Amino acid sequence: MSAKAAISLFAKRKFLPLFVLFQAGTFNDNVLKNALIALVTFGGMVLFSEDIKAGAVVPIAALLFTMPFLILCTIAGQIADKVDRAIILKWVKRAEMAIMVIASIGFFFQSTAILAFALFCMGAQSAFFSPTKNAVLPQWLEDKDLITANGLLSGFQFFFILLGMVVGLKLVMTGYDGDLGGFDPNLGLNGPRIVAIILLIFAVIGWIAAERLPDAPAPQPNLKVNYNPLVSIFSVLKTSWKHKPVFRPMMGIAWFYGFSNILILVLPSYVENVLKYDVNTLTMILVASTLSILFGALLCTVLARGKEAMGLVAIGIIGVAVFTLDIYLNGTPSTRTELADFAAFKADPNTPRFLIAIIGSSICAGLYVVPLQAMAQRRAPVDVRARLMSAGAVMLNAAVNVVTFGLIGLAYTSMKPQTPFLAVVIISAPIAAYCIWRVFNPVVHAAAADLVETAD
Repeated sequence: MSAKAAISLFAKRKFLPLFVLFQAGTFNDNVLKNALIALVTFGGMVLFSEDIKAGAVVPIAALLFTMPFLILCTIAGQIADKVDRAIILKWVKRAEMAIMVIASIGFFFQSTAILAFALFCMGAQSAFFSPTKNAVLPQWLEDKDLITANGLLSGFQFFFILLGMVVGLKLVMTGYDGDLGGFDPNLGLNGPRIVAIILLIFAVIGWIAAERLPDAPAPQPNLKVNYNPLVSIFSVLKTSWKHKPVFRPMMGIAWFYGFSNILILVLPSYVENVLKYDVNTLTMILVASTLSILFGALLCTVLARGKEAMGLVAIGIIGVAVFTLDIYLNGTPSTRTELADFAAFKADPNTPRFLIAIIGSSICAGLYVVPLQAMAQRRAPVDVRARLMSAGAVMLNAAVNVVTFGLIGLAYTSMKPQTPFLAVVIISAPIAAYCIWRVFNPVVHAAAADLVETAD
């Protein structure tokens, strides 16, 4: 991807507003989730029950977001094939405005119940955004621009995930007094209230961007929507199975979100309980990882040159497996009784190897996922594109939820905290083998932009 190509995309009304509203929503999702986690983990607040294990808090917060997404996304995919997609995106951002008002009330009154409800609503709202966004990209952009667009969207998505995590985890605790067991009553604008204001600002930014979107006429305005989530999920999965050229990259994307979820959810506990470092050290590790994914995604757009680039997918998944294996092998538990700071982390002789593994796996993750996203979008027939994209959302959320339930179960066992990293390696190995085989046995798939098919 040249700088000229990126600037050209950002100059288009069919891309810039979508980019802005997507990143604003990504930021708000992660601020809300991580602020809730911080208030429970570090602020002593209770999430549903005091009997919930500390290691299960993060996965449970993730489930509040992913479960409604899984239930509603296939219904949303049908609607995105029936209704103008720009209208859907506009209503999604209007809904986010209302949800952020609810979240702000939760932060002002420091109510984890209200915040949990807001997070659940954001998951439902995102269910309508995801398939619509993936269906509208190949509708608005030329085929040659899909790799660049996905690289920019996915790469900067992780940057805003990181920014949201930092704001949610760090800023929300401003004014917290451990001796008081709560926030300083004399501090009018404490962390939760500052976060509430920020959420509202980004919701307004996303709403303004959405109102600038051009029309995106639906391919099947007469489609009858099935509002039964179970029947709908089965139907779109059946349809996606019939479109193997689309199904395969979507399965690969699902695994990307699966192992990414492992890294995101396990790293906080791993850094604290195995490496024995504080939250500032965790933040710097997350910064390194996220910027590396951004670099990998942008690097992919340069190396792919607008093509499907199966070779980059193979290199990416092999790198993920190798570098994650090194994280597992290098996970010697610290004997410290107290958490060390970032200065001690820098001085640790094991740190360079750990950082190389984190950065290497993150760059490779970016190389792996971007070509897969473009493959699925460009191969999907026009009339069923949104439904196929919603099938992909079902797969990736199923992967995320399976991983999340597994991590919750792990929190109640005596297995080593670094065990999930080994799981990433084991599952990635056969995927890497298939990708290598496909590189040496390529199949050329024409873009499906002009194909019209009917879903079951």
